[in-house]
Amino acid sequence: MTTGPSGNYLPRLDHSYFAEETRPHLGAVLLKSKLLQPDQLDDALSQQAGSGRRLGEILIERGWLFPQDLARGLAAQFGIDYVNIQHVSVDVRAAARLDPEIGLRLSAIPVRFLSEGGLLVAVADPTSEGLAEVQAAISGSVAFAVTEQADIQQAWRMIMLGHKP
Repeated sequence: MTTGPSGNYLPRLDHSYFAEETRPHLGAVLLKSKLLQPDQLDDALSQQAGSGRRLGEILIERGWLFPQDLARGLAAQFGIDYVNIQHVSVDVRAAARLDPEIGLRLSAIPVRFLSEGGLLVAVADPTSEGLAEVQAAISGSVAFAVTEQADIQQAWRMIMLGHKP
């Protein structure tokens, strides 16, 4: 049970309300997927309140989620694919369609060409305002997927060193 600032016990939040939204809240997605317990979510939301920090950042810091869990949750929340670029190699020709400086700054990397001629771009944050900048820089049809930020950075480092990620 969660305690408020005065030490009084607060009732658990009604997380079912959030699950019925047009786009469910991240916490509801993580609860539904059994990656998080309601008490953990309540505690993280209490810590988040007024701090300006993101929920996923708090959950990882507290050790309740791994970065891959967060990325999968974000993908489910936004109804887009999750791609593990540690296990799915990045097509260097696809990656070449985006300037590495932009990719690193926006945590985005083109992963592969799609059958309909577009480009699959993995991003760390599907809520980012930088997605429009990525799309403009690529100038073509783009589909987004979610992956971990550290994996994007590692893939760009490998490409810039001339190695295949």
